[in-house]
Amino acid sequence: MQLTFREIEKAFEIEEKTLYQWLNDRGMPAVKAHGQYYFNSVEVLEWALKYKIPLTLGALKLCEKNRPGQDILTPALIRGGVHFGIPGSRREEIFGEVLNFLPLPGHIDRSSLKEMLISREQSGTTGIGNGIAIPHVKHPVIFAGLDPVVGLFFLDVPVDFAALDGEPVHTLFVILSGSFKGHLSLLSRLAFCLQEKNVKAALDRRANAEEILATFQVAEAKTVRTP
Repeated sequence: MQLTFREIEKAFEIEEKTLYQWLNDRGMPAVKAHGQYYFNSVEVLEWALKYKIPLTLGALKLCEKNRPGQDILTPALIRGGVHFGIPGSRREEIFGEVLNFLPLPGHIDRSSLKEMLISREQSGTTGIGNGIAIPHVKHPVIFAGLDPVVGLFFLDVPVDFAALDGEPVHTLFVILSGSFKGHLSLLSRLAFCLQEKNVKAALDRRANAEEILATFQVAEAKTVRTP
């Protein structure tokens, strides 16, 4: 989804000078054509995650493509599950481990999916800082027909994902979706929820699965309220 300069400015609730600062000093992704800036919603969201730009509800709605009032993240987390004690000292090992836990249709080749996750990581880290990474494939359409899945995994040992803050990753959210729109909605909802202090606290102390899911459900409810 292509967004204009004014749409970004309004959605993030910032002044024009701040947006120019993001573009010139912080590498915000954009294309300039005929004197105007245009932004890709996915690139903006991933950039905001990496640089810890606060996501307003307006910014979230720019990325949302699902019906208002619909919970999508919490059901996907329930499908994917919350998993503790994932072994591995390298990203490649960890991807192999986590894929064993995800409920995937029989026709999906897990070894090929692992290679896709590795390829995505090589093109740019999915580590968003504070010890969290969100691995996903570049082209979610390959899972057409798949109910959205988000698996939450706590690693035994923190692993270097080359995150911008230099902190090794101890927590993974692996996103699999059957469509580009669904993927974007999941990623935007997750990014918003990760800003919530109760969510961060539950993750930091590795609360039990039920508490974590309930905390996400409460946080997600804030994203679907009608003003």
